[in-house]
Amino acid sequence: MELLDLTIADERWKGQRKELTRARELLCDAMFGGNTYGSDLASLDRYFFHFAMAARVGR
Repeated sequence: MELLDLTIADERWKGQRKELTRARELLCDAMFGGNTYGSDLASLDRYFFHFAMAARVGR
C-alpha cells in the first residue's frame, strides 16, 4: 500500500492518478473481504497479469 500511495503522490504519474487510485480502492476492497466491489486478490492478480505480460513484451 505504501508503494502505491507513494506512486500516486509522485508528480510523474499525474495523468494516471485516476487509474492508480481506482487500483488502490480495489486492492483495499479485496484485502478487507471484497464487501463493496466483490473483488478478491486472485481476480486482481488475473487482471494485472495481462498488463505485466504486455510490459514485458514491450521491452
